[in-house]
Amino acid sequence: MTKKVPFVLAAALLALVGLVAAPADTGLAQAGLRIGGRAANFGAFAVNGGFMPDPATRNVVSGGNIDASSLGLAPNCRGYVTAQPDVIVNYTNARSWVRFFVRAGGDTTLVINDASGRWWCSDDEGGNLNPMIDIANPPSGQYDVWIGSYRSGEQIRGTLAVTELSSQRP
Repeated sequence: MTKKVPFVLAAALLALVGLVAAPADTGLAQAGLRIGGRAANFGAFAVNGGFMPDPATRNVVSGGNIDASSLGLAPNCRGYVTAQPDVIVNYTNARSWVRFFVRAGGDTTLVINDASGRWWCSDDEGGNLNPMIDIANPPSGQYDVWIGSYRSGEQIRGTLAVTELSSQRP
């Protein structure tokens, strides 16, 4: 038995070193959505506070197989999204306020993980079937953005917009 103790201790030490040395998977949220990565379904873009033209836009297609309402992220999280963000927005020199919205021909939703790790969700806050999220005192950094479809299996073409102008709406 004394010969097995060093082996057991060595195995435990190797396992512990393996845990410590293994890179942290910062690309997964507790809910299964990938956050903090570099890949997005429709790419990434950067905006600097006071950007022009305003709004900055990206063409997107909504939908996925993950039900955002089952993830416990934030109030108003609805719709079906993919694990990978649809768009990554790198927002630097943040102003006092920013708005994200989607213009689409169907019922879309919006899920955002901001640069400080807070979750934001919207269904129909844009006054119609389009989502809209206003963030006061937004942090500078990476925003992971998902455009969901209200119904499973539905894919809707649209445009994600980022603006610092209150006159810009879906």
